[in-house]
Amino acid sequence: MAGAMGAAWSFWQNIKEISPRAIEEAAEAGFKLALIGSPERRAWLKQALLTDEASAIEREDADAYLREFEETPEADAAAAYAFLIYPGDEGEPIGVRGENGTPLTGSLPEVIEGMLKARPKLTLALAKRFPAFRVAACNRLIREVSRVNAQIALISALPGVLPITGIILPASSIADTILLTKNQIMLVMRLAAAHGLKPAYSKQVKELLSIVGAALGWRTLARELVGLVPGGIGLVVKGAIAYSGTFAIGKSALYFYQTGKKPSKEAIRAAYEESQQEAREESARALDELKPK
Repeated sequence: MAGAMGAAWSFWQNIKEISPRAIEEAAEAGFKLALIGSPERRAWLKQALLTDEASAIEREDADAYLREFEETPEADAAAAYAFLIYPGDEGEPIGVRGENGTPLTGSLPEVIEGMLKARPKLTLALAKRFPAFRVAACNRLIREVSRVNAQIALISALPGVLPITGIILPASSIADTILLTKNQIMLVMRLAAAHGLKPAYSKQVKELLSIVGAALGWRTLARELVGLVPGGIGLVVKGAIAYSGTFAIGKSALYFYQTGKKPSKEAIRAAYEESQQEAREESARALDELKPK
């Protein structure tokens, strides 16, 4: 009993050490977008980036991150912009150019995905300033952290399956669960920042994690994650549990920040089940990369 209490105390002490400062700094990163075209098409594109969801403050602040041109600015001036965006004529694809990047063309959702991929460090800042980026940015963050947590779960289990890795990797323990949960909390904070909210570890975040945990039977999943697993398929399952659990937390937080409502247990379980196929695929891929060649 004393050991369990000590582990629980250590767990919450580690969680309390999480600082949102780096997340705030990422959300406040400076950038500028250049909108290039006729006044009518620039106005259309600006509204498309802000969407009907933008608040009055977001609309007012947008001008600090946008510059508008009839023609492409000179090379020296163009280098000051993260992206040059050409809305083109109505019905035509949007064109995007970034510094030293491959030009992008397509619909607004397609070029947004390309912009986030090209400049991942601006993910939070773009999402915070322009609502059109939010869902795509949040989904990228959810999958990224889910993938990392699957890798952590696999690494912690490898020594029991591949003895040679025991020389350089720690054995599975409560520390792995602490790290997984830290990543999940940081993910929720990032999603809050993407929606223009303060990314603090608040009562709200704790309640959201508790709701997801209750819906998924978190104790059962945790026991599976820290327990011994057989090799091969068992390892992939362990990584998939970490992936899907993190994915469900991210999707639940995204729903909350988008609607202001807490997700139902049914919605949480649906998010968990939705990710299972890609969770197994990602875990199998990560396991293959981790095995000694």
